[in-house]
Amino acid sequence: MKTLLIFRHGKAEERAPGGDRDRALTPRGERDVARVAQHLAAHAGMPGSIVTSDARRAEQTATIVAETIGFPGTVLTEPGLYGAGEDALVTIVHELPDKADAVVLVGHNPGFERLGNRLVDADTPIPELPTAGLIHLEFDVAQWHDVQAGTGRLRGVYTPRQPAEEDA
Repeated sequence: MKTLLIFRHGKAEERAPGGDRDRALTPRGERDVARVAQHLAAHAGMPGSIVTSDARRAEQTATIVAETIGFPGTVLTEPGLYGAGEDALVTIVHELPDKADAVVLVGHNPGFERLGNRLVDADTPIPELPTAGLIHLEFDVAQWHDVQAGTGRLRGVYTPRQPAEEDA
């Protein structure tokens, strides 16, 4: 079984001198990420890998998640997560390391929300994913390459305001 944890970055500043990729988390964004990361640790266990977009706010989110849950590994950066559409995101999922049974992907909307909706059964729509929102999916496959549209089992959607709200 594989577990995919789709984690949207926390609330970020509106603008940054270096452009969109350089936008940093706000203090609220940092708090929200830590809160949802605690829920991730309690309900999804320790991931085998954390993979993040190279945008500053996503990298900060991934660092907070790793620190909050005591992740022993190295956070991996995947520049292709930034601005990726659902087809590109599915390709990234297919290329995840099979040795990791659970992976946290950290990145951006609208792609992450669309990815979640593509991977779950059509009768289980994913609600709007706010900043620091987390989609928890499980797949009955042995390899990431075998993850297909409509085959994910939704275990929950967690938000900073209601991290314990389960949709599954």
